[in-house]
Formats: sequence, structure tokens, C-alpha cells
Amino acid sequence: METDRTSPTPSELRTHWRVVAGAGAGMGTGVALYIYVSSMFIEPVGAAFGWSRGDLAIGGMVSYVMGAVSLPLIGRAIDRFGFRRVALVCALGLASVYAATALMPNAYWYYLGLMIVGGVFGGGTASIVWTRPVIATFEKSRGLALGFATAGTSIGGMLAPLILAGAIAEGGWRAGFFALAALTGLIGMPLALWLIGRAGAPASSRQSVDAGEALALQDDAGKAVQVTLAEAARGARFWLLVLAIVCINVPGSGVLGQLAPLVSDLGLNEAEVAGVVSIYAVGLLAGRVLTGFAMDRLPATWVGAATTLIPALGIVMLMTPDLSFVLAAIAVALIGAQQGSETDLFAYFISRNFGFKHYGTIYGVIAMAGALSTAIALVLFGEMHDAMGNYDVALVIGAALFVLGAVAFALMRKSAL
Repeated sequence: METDRTSPTPSELRTHWRVVAGAGAGMGTGVALYIYVSSMFIEPVGAAFGWSRGDLAIGGMVSYVMGAVSLPLIGRAIDRFGFRRVALVCALGLASVYAATALMPNAYWYYLGLMIVGGVFGGGTASIVWTRPVIATFEKSRGLALGFATAGTSIGGMLAPLILAGAIAEGGWRAGFFALAALTGLIGMPLALWLIGRAGAPASSRQSVDAGEALALQDDAGKAVQVTLAEAARGARFWLLVLAIVCINVPGSGVLGQLAPLVSDLGLNEAEVAGVVSIYAVGLLAGRVLTGFAMDRLPATWVGAATTLIPALGIVMLMTPDLSFVLAAIAVALIGAQQGSETDLFAYFISRNFGFKHYGTIYGVIAMAGALSTAIALVLFGEMHDAMGNYDVALVIGAALFVLGAVAFALMRKSAL
């Protein structure tokens, strides 16, 4: 299904920039934002209630797993009711969870309950929702549009901590959660839906299907592509994408979850560790845009394989004896760039291979596999360090998984649908 396409022109981005900006605003103020800023609440909430970091981490894990298993249902809801309704309900629901957390009493069961509900609503504010109008609107520049849109999470992660730090300094951690509620429910979601307008809405709600959606429903030969989840699961490409997302998320999330102690153990001082963590964030942003740019101009399977193979080199670099700050920075930037490219890659491959009509359902199942593998990795890397006394075995496994993920993307070029 992958053939050479004509080079993208800037006309799509000039015409539909509002869709990209809106999707970026939605992703940048959705559940991804909480992942960036949640650590700001650990110490003040723990001090207020006498809860340990482990207690709070259990809540985070419960929320993550609930969000993962709800993704297929959210994807099906998007396909049936449209992304706008799902985004509206879930953003308001997540904002309500933040507000309820701000009012939380000293009751651990209450906290766990909020984490469960927040995980479900959070999935409906993530990329599975906000990439829908982008892939419905863009054809020739779809990759770059996805790259710019997903960059919204990086921008949100840069700006929101400054806002929340001010709110927490003025009114404590409860004020911080009220600020989060406002960012998600009163600012981000309304702005996103206003900017996007009717792009990506179900055809039944409009007088005609827009040009972007018509293109999204066709393969490169002009033949309609409307693959259901059951049909997709009978083909090799679906399972290669599942394999790829697992192989990417285990080492990528494992390294990120242990990044600061990992590079500290390698001999870097506190200032250098902070610098490496910052460079990871830069790699995320660069990976999102550069991957999207490349997919519009090169065979997507090559781009997927290359961006997944490169971080294996980064992991090998982290295993270098007497690691310098420069080498650590380069290694972490390579891993960060791959993690930044993930949403671009899978939104692009799913839309190109399986069409638009069942995009949410198929994306939800593949994303669930990725999210569950992330949850496993966050525990696995730490446990392996405790068992071995270092991260060497975890890093070797991580490098091997990145290579296997690259092979999965490469095999998609020859595989049957």
C-alpha cells in the first residue's frame, strides 16, 4: 500500500493550520500534561497526608493501567460519535477529577478512586482523539501536520510547570490542581474545538465529506480502504505495529522512568543530570517534527525503521565506560527523539494502512498494547536494577528490543494487509 507520493506542498498547512494548532492545544492540555507535571505534587501531597512516594506511585500505576485498558472503548466511541463529543466529555471529566483532587480529604481510598476515574477520562484527551481531525484533513502533508500537532505536548510541558509553580507557591498544592482543571477544561479543550471547527467530524453531521476525509479513505491507488478491527487483526501489518509499539515502549519508557538515577550512576553530577533530562525533552520535540517531515518525503517504513533503530545506538552509548556528559547528552537525545516520533508514526501508519472509518478502534487496541508495555517497563527497569545492582542487563534488553522494533517496521513494506 505504500508507494511514492508527490512531494508535499505548504498549501495544506497554510489552509488548515487551525486544525494543527487545535490538535496541539488539545494534546498539550490533556492527560499528557499531567504526566509532565505530576511530580510537582508528590512532596506537598505526601506531606499533607503522610503518604509515602510509594503510596502515590501505586495510584499513578492504577491510573495508567485503567487508561490503557479503556483505550479500545474510547477509540470505538470516537468512530461512532465523533472525536468532538469524546473530547468534550473526557476533558470536562478529567478537569472534574482535578477539581475533586483539589478538594480531597485524607482518605487513600478516595485518592485511588480518583486515579481510576482520571485514567479513563484521561485516555479521551490523548492523541487517539486529537490525531483524528489531523489525519482526516491532511493528505500530502499528513506526517508534518502530525509532527506539529504532537509538538503541543512538548510546548505544554514547557509552559505549564511555570503556571503551576506560581499557583502552588501562592495557594498550595490544592490551588495547583484547580489550575490544572482550568487548563484542561476551561482553556485547552474549548480552544482546541474552536480552532478545529468541523474538521474530522462524522460525515453524517455535515452536508458533504470534506476533501481531506475523502482522501483519507483511499489508498494510494485510489481504492477505498475501510478496514475493520477484525479484518486488520487477520493481517500481518496490524501485528507488526503491535510488536513495534511494544518494542519501542519497553526500552523508551524504562529509560525515561529511571533516567536521572541511571545517568547519575554513570558518574554525572547533579547539574549534568539536570542537563541530560532537559536534553531529553529537546529530543522529544525534535523527533516529533523531523519524523513527520521525513514521512511526507520518504517511504514511511524506512522512516519507522530508522527512527526505531537509532535509539538502540543511544542505549549502547549509555553503556560506555567513563561516560562523559556530551556522550550522555547525545545518547539521551537519540532516545528522546524516538519517543517523540511515536505518536506521529502510529497515527500515520494506522491511517494509511487501515483507513479512516475505524481509525479510533484500531488505534485504541494498538495504543493499549503500548500503554500496558509502558506500565510494565516502569516497574521492570527498576526491579532489574535492584536485582543486578546496575542497569546493564536492562539496557542490553532495551537495545535488542529497539532493533526488533525496527525490523517490524521494515517488514511492513513486504507484508500483507
